[in-house]
Amino acid sequence: MKKETVVAIILGLLFGGIVAVFISLKSKDIELSKNKVIPPLKEKIVSSNLTGVEMKSLELTEPANNAIYEKDTIRFKGIVSKDSLIVVQSPIKDLVVKNTNEKFDFEFPLALGENSIKIVVYPKEKQFRPQEKFIKVYYIDSEL
Repeated sequence: MKKETVVAIILGLLFGGIVAVFISLKSKDIELSKNKVIPPLKEKIVSSNLTGVEMKSLELTEPANNAIYEKDTIRFKGIVSKDSLIVVQSPIKDLVVKNTNEKFDFEFPLALGENSIKIVVYPKEKQFRPQEKFIKVYYIDSEL
């Protein structure tokens, strides 16, 4: 090949690369200018509903975490929002309770040894998130 042809090919590739980079940068700028920017909220919304209903947080008064029991059942006591759904899960049993009052009280069976229990409260108002608590309780038979 002649020198002129080689120089023309190199200059063509260089000029084409510069044009390609310029077009890609401009297309990103155009794409970003079309997107709406959502400013961050200035105030945090505290758990109040637009209808005036407030969400009560899950307060578990019984059983205590890492407690040791000699009976194969325990009582769950606590406070949640009115008309919420309480789901208690463990390896041996799942229990679903519809809470009509703010206070709840029900029995739950235990397996021998360590029991990892998950309590989830689903509020009646759908705009609130479910609340979760994990506890571990131990059932040790006194006859062993």
